[in-house]
Amino acid sequence: MPITRADIGCWVIKCNPVTGTDYFGVLDAASSMGVSSTALHADSWCLSARSGRRTLVRDGDLVALWVTGPKDPGIYEFGWVTHVGAAEPPDDRGIGDLDAGDLPEKLHYQAIRLGRRGHIARSLMQATPDLAGCEQLRAPMMSNPSYLTVAEAHALADVISVRQSAELLRASRWDTLL
Repeated sequence: MPITRADIGCWVIKCNPVTGTDYFGVLDAASSMGVSSTALHADSWCLSARSGRRTLVRDGDLVALWVTGPKDPGIYEFGWVTHVGAAEPPDDRGIGDLDAGDLPEKLHYQAIRLGRRGHIARSLMQATPDLAGCEQLRAPMMSNPSYLTVAEAHALADVISVRQSAELLRASRWDTLL
């Protein structure tokens, strides 16, 4: 059954550090440069070109970053969408000519990083009744973006609020769910 904007509490974008971006390397580099893990930061992520969901994403929507893989999967960032637009065209490394319609959309966002020790682990989400049935846990191989329902996003905000200050929840716009 297709989803509508009314179904969306927040978008879940996914990263697999084994097959793609070395997310933990990025965290380590930021930490070694003195960047606060709790500072609001800008980032972007590609959305699947095959997913019709990308057309539902709007500026201001809430977003969470799910880092998957064999070690410590879970929610590592929470924030909001600032812009969705076409990704940069590939360079000339033999990828071939792509039409603009074949390029993935890029979701730009502002977020707070929870860090390695503060992330919301998959096991915690599985143990939280209002999150245990979420799409990310039921169908982890779904394309980017996935989503949490309104009720699930409220439940995630409750879990985050135990770990983060009211100030950071406001800065990330997740205070709107509490």
